[in-house]
Amino acid sequence: MSTPPRLQVGLRLDHLWVVLAVCLVGGFVSLVPTKPNDFWWHLKAGELVAMSGIPTTNLFAWTLPAEHPYIYQSWLGEWLFYLLFQIGGLPMTIFGRNLLATLAFGLVAWEARLRSGSWRLAALVVVLAGAMTINNLNARTQNWSWLPFMGTLMILSGYAAGRLGPRWLLGLPLIMVFWVNAHGAFVMGLLVAGAFVVGETLRRWLRQPRALSWALLQRLYLAVAGMVAATMVNPLGPGVFGYVASLLGDDASQGLINEWQPPNPQTPAGMFFVIGVLVLIAAFALARRRPSISEVILVCGLGWQAFMGARYVVWFGMAAMPLVAQSLAAPRPILNSATPSPARAGNLANLILALALVGGWGTLQPWFKWRLPLPTEYQAIFVEMPGAPQIFSADTPVAAVEVLRNVPCAGPIFNEMGYGSYMAWALYPQAQSFIDPRVELFPLEQWRDYVAITRGQDALAKLDQYGIACVLLDVHLQPALSSALAEASIWERTYQDAQSEIWRRR
Repeated sequence: MSTPPRLQVGLRLDHLWVVLAVCLVGGFVSLVPTKPNDFWWHLKAGELVAMSGIPTTNLFAWTLPAEHPYIYQSWLGEWLFYLLFQIGGLPMTIFGRNLLATLAFGLVAWEARLRSGSWRLAALVVVLAGAMTINNLNARTQNWSWLPFMGTLMILSGYAAGRLGPRWLLGLPLIMVFWVNAHGAFVMGLLVAGAFVVGETLRRWLRQPRALSWALLQRLYLAVAGMVAATMVNPLGPGVFGYVASLLGDDASQGLINEWQPPNPQTPAGMFFVIGVLVLIAAFALARRRPSISEVILVCGLGWQAFMGARYVVWFGMAAMPLVAQSLAAPRPILNSATPSPARAGNLANLILALALVGGWGTLQPWFKWRLPLPTEYQAIFVEMPGAPQIFSADTPVAAVEVLRNVPCAGPIFNEMGYGSYMAWALYPQAQSFIDPRVELFPLEQWRDYVAITRGQDALAKLDQYGIACVLLDVHLQPALSSALAEASIWERTYQDAQSEIWRRR
């Protein structure tokens, strides 16, 4: 009589590697301070959605009429951030960003493991994918696109590879219903789906081995058609595509905002992107398992977008790095054609180490991080904010805006762009900002005036032209403006700290 197998409790060393990699990426995200640019106005919009429904007008800036139309396309992502804020304040909201990133890169590792059969390769590529996105980790509504992107990619790649059955395709329209209301990056899901439709159709026409049958292709076509139909489930209906097109064609956004510009190889994120592209090319050239037509179309399309704008690098990294792992892995038997090899026993010590790594990630979350003996230089990059220590970057004008709240300006305010986001949160319902990060809202001429004033170019005359009574500036980003005001007798500096200055017209 044979004895039943004993329950094995533990992890193998290769499992430990991937836990280390995901916790490393998630821990880094948790250490990144949240800059004011996008976070605060999205949070205020989420509050308005919760209190009175989706807004449709300007609201926050005095330079345009309050009733000037503006589309809050990411209303669901904004509402979800505000829901987290209601549950646990600002720390819970930022924890949401940290958790979304950790889960998303965990899915990148899982996809790499499915493609390569190697946890160690999965650990390697997830670190590289994370390194590419270090300039795109601010808390904002794009965070809600990370999981839908990976979910869409994994369903389509699993279906094309035969790992997933047709029922999984039902998840694609459901994901899209959420995604189209959470962020404009929903179009990335349609582009990924289009890559698989074209690629798998070509594989069928070319009669390549293990290509999908026509019956399975028809189900893929229906699922993608369902995704397109699901994009209509939003307050704008088909107009959501017009909004995305207008944003992509907005001269101010495309010409003035860094994340819309091509990646700069001289920055850390740009350098890692170039490294990722070179690694991908080398992996494809030396591939022990060649990529499919769908996979080539996918990475070429996402790579083209990433070269056009740094904001797209995150999608390229998430999609391309699992293909690197697949290309470098040893060839495996055709799916379901061989008996699975017996699993190696796990090690209890490895499990304990993995739990310690997860616990270390937990200590970096907003409720605990400020208690850690982190370097003084690191602590100095944060602003002091009651109830939210070591969360928001030092360029958040908390103290300066509080001064403006207590001693209101006698007229219109000129402000640094990112400050406008925090002003929307702290000073609403008064429309106090000259400009804010809703770049497409403001006319290009106003942006040109903002740049000229920031650079001190005919700044005093332009401030007079707009009737500015107060200036709230960033001393590091707008030193020329500070110097110009200091030389003018009609302007008086009434507040100053290490980051901000307030000037009032005498």
